[in-house]
Parts: sequence; C-alpha cells; structure tokens
Amino acid sequence: MEDLDSMLNALGIKSIDELFLDIPEDLKVNMKLGEPLSEYDLINKIKKIGDKNKRNHLMFLGNGIYDRYIPHLVDEIISRNEFLTSYTPYQPEISQGMLTALFEYQSIISDLTEMDVTNSSMYDGYTALGEAVRMAYRINGKNEILIPENIYKSKLSILNNYSYGLNIKYVKYGFDRDTGLVDLNDIQSKVNENTCAIITENPNSYGLIDENVLSINEVKKNSLIISYYDPISLGIIKPPGEYGADIAVAEGQQLGIHMNAGGPLLGLFSFKREYVHKSPGRLIGEGVDKNGRRAFVMTLQAREQHIRRARAMSNICSNQALMAVAATAYLSILGSSGLRKIASITVNKAERLKSALKSHGIQTVFNGINFSDVLFHYGNYKKIAENGISGGLRLSDLTNIDYYDDAVFFSVTEKTEDESINELARILGDD
Repeated sequence: MEDLDSMLNALGIKSIDELFLDIPEDLKVNMKLGEPLSEYDLINKIKKIGDKNKRNHLMFLGNGIYDRYIPHLVDEIISRNEFLTSYTPYQPEISQGMLTALFEYQSIISDLTEMDVTNSSMYDGYTALGEAVRMAYRINGKNEILIPENIYKSKLSILNNYSYGLNIKYVKYGFDRDTGLVDLNDIQSKVNENTCAIITENPNSYGLIDENVLSINEVKKNSLIISYYDPISLGIIKPPGEYGADIAVAEGQQLGIHMNAGGPLLGLFSFKREYVHKSPGRLIGEGVDKNGRRAFVMTLQAREQHIRRARAMSNICSNQALMAVAATAYLSILGSSGLRKIASITVNKAERLKSALKSHGIQTVFNGINFSDVLFHYGNYKKIAENGISGGLRLSDLTNIDYYDDAVFFSVTEKTEDESINELARILGDD
C-alpha cells in the first residue's frame, strides 16, 4: 500500500479511479478482479472459464492442414532470437546460424524426396505448385499442363493465377471411377508435342495412395513430371525422385507447424539439378570464408528479384525461413524411423476409421489404401454440425467432381484416438 500511495502522490491524485475519469461511466465494467494470482493459478482459472465454451471435441479435419503432434522442442527452437525474424539473411557474416539451419533444411528435404536440389522454402504448397508450373514453362516453353480432374478448386485457382498471361492451358486427365486411381491410359492419350508437364498427386485428392502414379514415367513422353506429395507419407511410400519427378512440391505444415486456423504454412520445393538456373526462391550454398572455414551463403542470386527484377525466376522475398527451421527441427527430432512410425500409425488409423464407420453402415467411396483422408458416403450434414464434429468436408465443395453425391471426408493423424473414432461412428451411424 505504501508503494501505491507513493505513486498516487507522485501523480497528484487520490485514487486509481481518477486515472479513468475520461472514460464514460456506461462503458466501465463494474467488476472486482480479486487478489493477484500466480501464473499457474491464473492459467487454470482462465482454462476453467474457457472450458464452458461449446467446442468441437471431435477433430477429423484434414485435406491439406492436419492436427499432428509437435514436440515442444520445435517451438522452443524457433522462438529463439537468432531465428525469430522475417528477414532474409543477406549478410552471411552475421547470419551463419540461420544459413546453417536453412542449408540443413534443404539437405533434409532433398533426402526425403530423393531429389537433387531443394530451395530454402516457398510460401505454401499451392503457391509452390504455381511456381512449379512457371518453372516447367521456362524449361521447355510448351503450354499444356495435364492436371487431375479431381484437383481441389482452391489449388486450381492458384494455378490459374500464377499462369495468368503465359498462355498456359490446363487439360484434365481422368481417374478410374471404381478404384479412384489415376487412369494412365487417359494420360497417355492426352500427352502430345505441346504438353509441358503432368501434375501428379500422391496421395491423390480422394485421399488414396495412388500406385498408378509410380508408373507415370512410362506415359509422359517428352513432358516433365511435377509431383505434389504429402511429406509425412514419404515415411512409407516411394518418394517423387524414385519415380522420375522433375519437380516435387508439397505443403509442409505437417512438419512441426501448428494448424493456426490455416497459417503460416510452408511450401516445399525440390527439383533436378539440371534445372537449377530456372528455379524460383532462395538457395543456400556451402562455401568457405576468408580463413578457409566452412561457411554458408545465399547462392545463384542472379536468378532473384533483388538482382534482376525484370528477369527474375520468382519474386518471392523473405519466404518462410522460420517455418523451414521448424520443419528442420521436427524432422531432426523424429529421424527416419520416427517419420516411418508416424506414417504407419496414420495409415492404421485410417483403416481403423473405415472399419468403425462401416460397422455402423457407413461405406467408403473407394476400397483402396488411404493415408490421412478417407472419403465416405454420408449425406446427413446437419448431424455433423449439430454434434460439434470438425470434419465431413464435402467432395463437391472441394472439387468439381459431381458423380459421387453424398461423398464427405473424415481425416486422421497419429493424434486421433480410438475413442474419438468410436464416438464418431456411433454419432453418424445412429440414424
């Protein structure tokens, strides 16, 4: 109280209320906060208040953004002052820590995808795909891009935006309506002398691990292959480099980045070495300093907008370096065996989900092997909303496919509990 009186005297007032005389009485909240609490007690108090909210307690959202477990060490690492910045490390003499981390990121993603080169990040998976199309166009100058007929509308919108003004034409190839897998014969019939590239997805937009994609090299002729992949799935399925991809891109949110209502995200971008001078984004290279010690710098910068703006390969600037550090930390903590384990658990959870819902009369659209996303026949959207279920995204909302009427997605990760799966099955099957 002595401290309070001293401060009030110094201000020339008699009470704290006088500090707020300018605020109209009808705007003031007549509430007593009570005595101060410790951090622990305050957090618990706020948590109890928050627990009164109606919340979505069943998490089955996916289709690009996933609720995966993130080791606490990842957030600890990226919150350090030397990493927590949006700026590009133009001054290598004072940025060796960040440059080293980004070089490790490039190396890890290249190993994961079995591709030659990886840049130091793009904004997100969809814009990385847009940049991949532009890169393919720069490489061979052809103007037809083959895309899956079930490509997400949002993804196609980004592609149209990125290719605006380039006279690029998108041609859709089909899928087997019974299996949900790529129709290689349809691709082969549509590849011609004007085909610039074929965009593949594995897992595909139906959530299936698509074994036909592995044979895409046999039908591509003289076109390029752009692979859009799921980074976690590479713990158990063949990487893009193994089936001949020229450019491989992905959304990296699953690699240590929280869902955060959709951002920030991370675009993974890898490619064959022979195309490095046509590639977008920052590249971190290894060299030596004046004393002969190993050092890292941004390299091949003549490709970039701060050197040659009018002829730059891309206009990405500060990119997603911090998120790339998060991905580096995440994958380093997991290791190859940890990634394989998480991928295996995810597939097993998907099988568990299919089995549980089928036991309540809810059938899958396809009988193949799913990774995270599973497509079911289910039309009672009102029940999904009324029961606070996060999930049940409609295929017709996500894609332009209109021949599976009542098809909805439910998605799983290694965090999905069996109890949640059982409860979902009980709620949806209780018609």
